[in-house]
Order: sequence, then structure tokens, then C-alpha cells
Amino acid sequence: MAVIDIQGIGKWYPGRRRTVALEGVDLRLAEGAILGLLGPNGAGKTTLIKILSGLLVPDTGRGTVLGYDLMRQARHIRAAVSLVAPTADVGIDNNLTVRQNLVFWAPVYGLFGEIARRRIDELLARLGLEGKADAWPMHISAGQRQRLALARSLLAENALVFLDEPTNKLDAEGIRSVRQLITDLNARHGVTVVLTTHVMEEAEELCSEIMFLAQGRVRRHLPTDEVLRSLGLVRPIRLALDSREAADFTPPDPRTLRGAERVAWGPGDIRGRVLLTVWSRDTVATTPELIEWVLHQGYRLAGMETERVTLEDVFATLSGAEGVH
Repeated sequence: MAVIDIQGIGKWYPGRRRTVALEGVDLRLAEGAILGLLGPNGAGKTTLIKILSGLLVPDTGRGTVLGYDLMRQARHIRAAVSLVAPTADVGIDNNLTVRQNLVFWAPVYGLFGEIARRRIDELLARLGLEGKADAWPMHISAGQRQRLALARSLLAENALVFLDEPTNKLDAEGIRSVRQLITDLNARHGVTVVLTTHVMEEAEELCSEIMFLAQGRVRRHLPTDEVLRSLGLVRPIRLALDSREAADFTPPDPRTLRGAERVAWGPGDIRGRVLLTVWSRDTVATTPELIEWVLHQGYRLAGMETERVTLEDVFATLSGAEGVH
């Protein structure tokens, strides 16, 4: 059974000019996946998360979350999922310490006694809040309050977690700890995660698949490595080769290298090196074949660098391209 299985989800907001937030969104997500939900501001990411977590009823479409009907069983969905939103202070009581906040919420999630204490201690340690356990929320940083909100949401140990910009406001150490926690939740406990982020490096590091939204519509939904190849963006692979005289150098035929588009070369530095550039739409496929060619020709590889396609490139392309499906 898919954890999330929705078809044709649409949502609009009334006004003098009706604002369409989502239109015709389909999503099928298997158990144990980490889905990165990406797109520019106003793409519909937060609206979709609110619908999937049972906080908002769609205007069109149908589907299930954890087997519960999206239209008729929103209350059951809310009870079965965890959500961390950018408004981290919601649900945090400034009249309770960090630990007391978690103690207050534990019974809501069915945790009592020693089980609750162990779970609270574990989350405080994992999220770097042990030293702030007895501090008042108004006396800790915004990033630490974000981590407290994350700890509160994870008390329940739900099988599906929604993270709306989970590393927002965090310092470098907080970002590392939250990313590691997400990885562990998924790898060790099989938790399915849906997260939004504007940090492309974060999406590449964490996500097994990516969905791009723009103007409320799905532009791409593919495994992360396939997304990086899906637009055929061309990037250079640059090599410095110790060769014979440059005049005798014969570059590789790009047709013999998977993904290669064209090659360019010229004499390099005073050491007699040749600088070879191979332009590729799939650097992962081209690089090993290019190295094999170098070895076969008897050249010594003095240096190599690759400008690989990143999600930043794909994001910029999809965000600026109308009609991409």
C-alpha cells in the first residue's frame, strides 16, 4: 500500500480574482521514501502539505494518506502524521521549560511514565537540546525553538512525517543534527518523510525522490538521480593530460562516450600538458568511459574536474520554463 496516493488534487482561494494554489496534482509515495517537495515561493508546496496532513480539505480530487480517505477522514490523518511547520513557535508554551513542553505533549501522543522520559531524553540529545532542557523557550534562540518544535512533533513516532523547511533558522550545527536525524528516522525506523526546502544541497543529500511544483502544477516527479538527468543539461568535464606533442594529439570521438555532446582541446601549460574538455549531458555516464579512453591511449591523467548538474540547475530551469511536464 502506498503511504500517499492522491489524484487530481486542486485547491483555490476565493477573492476578487480566484487564486489557484494547486491544480491536478497526482502523487503516489511508497513506504520508506524521502520526498523533496521543491518549487519557487507560491508554487503550492505548503498548501499541498496542509492537505496531506489533514489540515486543509482540497476542492477537487481524491486519494488516501496512510489508508485514510483525504476528503472524509481528515481527523484520522491528523492523528496519524507528524508535521513541523516554519511557524515553529506554534504549540510551544513559554510558561514551561523546554523539557516541560515535551512532558506536556507526551500524553497527547500516548506516551507515559518511563517510556515518555526515555523518548524525551533521546530527542533532547539527538537535537542538541540537552543543555537547554531547563531553559525557558523565550530565552533560547529561534533555531533552538525550531528544534524544540521538531522534537515535539517526533514524540509520537508516527510512520509519516511532514517537514516544512525543517532547517530554517538553524545554524550549521543545528542543520547537521536535523539532517542526520531525518536520515536516521528513515534508515533505522522506516519513517516516510515529505519535506520542503529551498536548499538544493539539502534535497540532494536527503531525498530519494523529488517533486517540482510551479504555479500549483507538478513539473517533475522522479528519483533524485533521474531528475538531475531529465532535462539533458550539458556540463563540462575538464582533463589535464601528459601527452605526446600537442600537434599529435587526437581527442576522443564524442559519439563513443555515453552522454558526450562535443569535445574541445588545446595545448596546456609549459609542461606540455593537453587540456581536454568534454561537454556531457550525463557526466556520471561519461566520466568512467572518458577515463578508460585516457588509459587506453596511454596518457597520464594529471588532473580532472567536473561541473556536474545540480538540483539548483534543474530548479532554475523548471522554475523558468512554462509548459514543462
